[in-house]
Amino acid sequence: MCVSIKKASLNDALLVAEMAAGLFSEMSERTVCKKELLGVCEELLNKENHLYTVFLAFKEEECIGMISVHEVTSLYARGSMGIIQELYVRSDMRSDGLGDKLIQAVKEQGFKCGWKIIEVGAPNPEKWSRTVSFYKRMGFEEKGPRLRFKLT
Repeated sequence: MCVSIKKASLNDALLVAEMAAGLFSEMSERTVCKKELLGVCEELLNKENHLYTVFLAFKEEECIGMISVHEVTSLYARGSMGIIQELYVRSDMRSDGLGDKLIQAVKEQGFKCGWKIIEVGAPNPEKWSRTVSFYKRMGFEEKGPRLRFKLT
């Protein structure tokens, strides 16, 4: 399969929203509309600091996957690091190595930006064992659960 990976720009906000809606619908088992996400996609892709990056995967002209990563800093990383926020490949395009290519794009971004590590918050391994196995196959190590506190 001939796939190209490109860094998303503001002009790609609708594609990013479409891919994210697919991911969130799958994860939450309820339909998430891309219109709900378009505004925040435009806002994140329009930031001048470029800390939030999205890579899109295309098969010819059709968008079939995406990965987003946010650059942060921490003492334990001894500087800059990347956190993968979202990774999605359309269900009919999985198991063809597309996820590997999207992860590779993030790794290349990390080397270019001087990140020390890349982290990802994987979903529940009991329900999403294939996802956790994928990340392990890509060289990620389990470091414990991620917790969150909602402010709104």
